[in-house]
Amino acid sequence: MDTKNSETTRAKTAKQIRESTKLTTSKLAVTLGLKTNELNKIFVAMGYLEKKGKNFTLTKQGKAMGGVMKSNGTRAYILWDENTTIS
Repeated sequence: MDTKNSETTRAKTAKQIRESTKLTTSKLAVTLGLKTNELNKIFVAMGYLEKKGKNFTLTKQGKAMGGVMKSNGTRAYILWDENTTIS
């Protein structure tokens, strides 16, 4: 058995597991009973996001709260831990 490939497979699996517990802002909004634009406004007020033009970007504070910027090649989106709450 190739140990290097086995380690790579385990690392990818662990990464996939971590990312599978993350939700897009829109899916998180649904779980919190909000509309996406409402949650975005809350995250801006909390300092997790900044609005730049029509887009939102993740701040250092947002990264510290578990936010992760991703891109599917055509557009960027943010993933949040499924247990993210607002207060």
